[in-house]
Amino acid sequence: MRYTDVGIGSFACVFGDLRRVPHDIPDFDTLWRSVAPDTDFASMGCGTFRAMSRPVEEYVVACVRDTLSDRGVEPADVDHLVFATSDARLASLGPDFAATVLGRLGMTDCVPAVVSFQQCCGSLSALRYGWDLFADEQVRHVVLVALDFTPDDTDRVRPFALFSDAVTSCLISRGGAGRLRLASAAVQVDQAGLAGRDSFVSRQKVAQAALAKVLQESGARLTDVTKVFPTNLYQPVALFNATIAGLSRKTLHFTDTLRDYGHCGNCDWMINLADHRDRTGIRAGDTYLAQASAPGFFACGLLTAV
Repeated sequence: MRYTDVGIGSFACVFGDLRRVPHDIPDFDTLWRSVAPDTDFASMGCGTFRAMSRPVEEYVVACVRDTLSDRGVEPADVDHLVFATSDARLASLGPDFAATVLGRLGMTDCVPAVVSFQQCCGSLSALRYGWDLFADEQVRHVVLVALDFTPDDTDRVRPFALFSDAVTSCLISRGGAGRLRLASAAVQVDQAGLAGRDSFVSRQKVAQAALAKVLQESGARLTDVTKVFPTNLYQPVALFNATIAGLSRKTLHFTDTLRDYGHCGNCDWMINLADHRDRTGIRAGDTYLAQASAPGFFACGLLTAV
């Protein structure tokens, strides 16, 4: 996976334009009690969430434009546009979604693709897919787009997260413009979780398997990881997932974005990485772990900074 002349960067985030609080959701208290009886929502770490008021294509186009403008890349020079979204959103996108986005962006010689059926873990599989496209020496620029949104407010309140709307994107380019390299990536499946019968043991097994795979493939050690960018599940759930995977809580970067944005599906790890970049910068020599979890899946991507 070590293309020394390929870099990842220009992370952009576009959130739903409506900033709302959980109690804006009709009958929120009843919904919450139905999914988490006898649990205080105030302890979940969520303050506000975002909702989209316009077609998702508009947010995707705006986000990709931000990514491309960061490096001065022309849309016509992008070779591949890779989307990642949750299973339930595929039907919402419609059959003309990719053609509409390509046309509005002016990507005249660009091949689209979508990675899904892995819930909120698809964007890390899509990152690896986009990275592996550089095996073709003619590929210069790949844009990765993660998008997730929830049309029905009653579907936002889940036992493990408060769902929110966002689009994120990044640029993978030959020529070393990006500060990050993908050292390894893996997604593992928990069959019990897919069937709705997951347990502490099954969740721990799938988390440790994914983490072991990325560490073995990269030759890195867990102690090398400077920051972890996880899925924005409720704070107790996110901390529990980190613990069973063997990750240090001190390395997690998610609490502020969870408070401000909730859980934006496949976008979360990029939101957290971009937030860390804006606060402290990407530091040469650091190793970062992008991590995603969902019922039935656990995914990791190890990124090194140059």
